[in-house]
Amino acid sequence: MKFISGLKELFKKPLYVFIISAFTLTWILIIVNSYLSSIILGLSVLIFGGSLLYFAMILFLISFIKPINQLKSWFVFIIYLLSIISTFILNRIVFFITSELFFIIPLTINQFFTAYFAFKICMDSSTRVDDSLYTKKKSRIIIRLVEFCVFLLLNLWISRITLIFFSNTTILLFLVVFSMLQVMFWVNVGLIVIVFIRLLVTKKFSAYISLFFLLTLFYALYILFDYLFGALFSSGSGGPIYVLISFIVDWFLFLYILGTVYSKIDYIQTKLKILKVDTIALFLIIMKIYVQVSKIVPKIVAEEIQILHAGGLFVIFVFFNLLFGIHSILAHKQKKEKNTKK
Repeated sequence: MKFISGLKELFKKPLYVFIISAFTLTWILIIVNSYLSSIILGLSVLIFGGSLLYFAMILFLISFIKPINQLKSWFVFIIYLLSIISTFILNRIVFFITSELFFIIPLTINQFFTAYFAFKICMDSSTRVDDSLYTKKKSRIIIRLVEFCVFLLLNLWISRITLIFFSNTTILLFLVVFSMLQVMFWVNVGLIVIVFIRLLVTKKFSAYISLFFLLTLFYALYILFDYLFGALFSSGSGGPIYVLISFIVDWFLFLYILGTVYSKIDYIQTKLKILKVDTIALFLIIMKIYVQVSKIVPKIVAEEIQILHAGGLFVIFVFFNLLFGIHSILAHKQKKEKNTKK
């Protein structure tokens, strides 16, 4: 998988190993503090996480001028000391903000990339399963038909179970869930129509599409439950199992994004003359660190903005499903032909 090769390239750089390890530790301490509600631990996380944020920001600015891997160790150490000092001086300006817009902007940027790469995981996983079934020449027609039907029926069954579950909640919540599933249903119908048109024209069947529907449904439900968890519970009042699962999902997506970026080093260096791969990676890290560290600071975000943000994330995710889903259906034939000719 390309993102794994990208992560291997990323972890060859000690500086990124430090940043990612320190950020992971900060993230875990934030979760622990949400249960302990310790002022001392909260301040420690704010200083440690804040210094990491400033550290990444300074490196981000330097990356426009000089490759990060060419920096001397003593210079990097000085940068980190300056970052700690900046945290004490500027933390109230950056974290204790009065404008919700200031917080929503990096949050939205972070979620935009998260939604895109979540879509990419769903698409890559489904096509990988289908490609493995396609190599079985004697049984591939039957087995891929079974694949298509089983995952499609499973998708419909889980959607039905979800509606039954939310029918026992408030009418408003049920209508939101119903609308969400309805949007996904019609997007899926549109993609299936394209699949069958392509089948009639080219005699090639994109059987992976039903597994793709199922995986995107799981992620859409994750978005929904993640919003409900944040809206209905404080960070420490929810179940630890959910918090752990949410952390694992977000952490995996974070590494997947960085790994995918680093797997495109040659493309980025060729096509994007101004932006280096380190610049892009550090920008994504900065957005993620800011969003996570901000959770340690008491902040009141209006429910309307929370709903707008969750709804916007869902709309972006569905848009990716439709746009890139169509592209994948039409382009997947060439990928298979390349694989079968090897």
